[in-house]
Amino acid sequence: MNKRRKINGFMQICLIVLIMIVFSGCAGPQDPDKTPPSNQNETAADELKNLLPERTGFQWIYSGFAEYGHAMELESIATSDTSTHYEARGEIYDPSGGEASGDFSLQVQYEVTSESLIMEIKSDKIMDNFPQLELIRLPLNKDTQWEQKAKHKNGKEYNLDCSIQGVEDGIEGKAYSVLYKDKDSDFYEKRRIEENYGVISFETIWESNEGPITMGYDLYREASGYPENITLNSFLPPTEKPLRYFGIAEYAHQGELVKINDTQGETIYQFNGSFEDGSGIPGDFKVQYHIDYQKGTVQEKVVENTRSDKNQVNSKLKDPIILKLPLEVGNTWQQEITFKGQERMMTATIVSIAYEGSTFYTQMKSSTPVMTIRYIVEEASGYFQNRYVEERQFQRGQGIISLSQLMEGNLDIKDLDNDYQVEQAIINHMFGYILERD
Repeated sequence: MNKRRKINGFMQICLIVLIMIVFSGCAGPQDPDKTPPSNQNETAADELKNLLPERTGFQWIYSGFAEYGHAMELESIATSDTSTHYEARGEIYDPSGGEASGDFSLQVQYEVTSESLIMEIKSDKIMDNFPQLELIRLPLNKDTQWEQKAKHKNGKEYNLDCSIQGVEDGIEGKAYSVLYKDKDSDFYEKRRIEENYGVISFETIWESNEGPITMGYDLYREASGYPENITLNSFLPPTEKPLRYFGIAEYAHQGELVKINDTQGETIYQFNGSFEDGSGIPGDFKVQYHIDYQKGTVQEKVVENTRSDKNQVNSKLKDPIILKLPLEVGNTWQQEITFKGQERMMTATIVSIAYEGSTFYTQMKSSTPVMTIRYIVEEASGYFQNRYVEERQFQRGQGIISLSQLMEGNLDIKDLDNDYQVEQAIINHMFGYILERD
């Protein structure tokens, strides 16, 4: 009897296990398209996040049709389990100088989901038509299409056919041209969205009394970005523009600045130059400028000089930090460098920031200040008073516009106590060059 009960109990357990196996099999494998793994969602979201700045503090400046413009700054980034929210605040420019009525404030929110980038705007004066719009959708490829209903700020609802019209290499990354076209009319919006910057241009149709008018705005790139980046970049020359420098004793060189690397927190530019002086000796050189945005520095590194086996072009300073924030008079920094094969301490000081112009009025109108930085190395044998002196002038939008350095040798000074004689003797014993202006 006991044996039969044991067998029946065993059979019941087997039956339960069999039922569980059958029902689990009926459930079947999950459709990967419907429930993608979390790491796939994260990868898709990262691709969309790359369209926006990576941290707060980023500033956008836009200008456009009929003196239109607006500015905003990224104030917060918040991440949840399903999306990432970006909030920017700013204002619409008032061309009337305060005489116009209304609220000129601006609030823009971006939401990055696993599928798309959505924009929400709160503003009475912005040129954009829709308070809420799906800006772009995955995959970020040409001809990606989707439909959406969007309510115009005038209350009218539009049925929009949306598509990525093109994908190009922009200045800071991939740039996507997106068209939002109404199904029932000629109304449309166009945007260019670039990695790291977001919206860089906007275009739409405005129905005026005289008929439809195309209007829009563009990003003022030179004034947009992180403040520290803007400040340092503003004192570099324009890229891919021929530049020529000339100096004493028929010295001259020419070249162009190009960007060769741009990673998180650092950008590297390279000046590809060639000598064109009266010596007739050919030669090329390459000088790199490493911008460290976290440290707020620009470091110069000579990587090639075919005239010499030394990584040196004119300056006797090896790999100096030539700029350092804050860019204001009196800022001083020190750096251990190699000077003529020996380890020495370099001291750099911003000695002046001046505006070009013959009068106070013309100086006030100038937006391109000239900054003079003096670099001094003590214990420099062979130089006057054992001190090597180098000065560079930087101009906003032009980069280095002049360099002068004290040459080796004694100075012909009759009275060392006469500051004027000493100064003139030093000036006469300097080698240097200046930028040839257009």
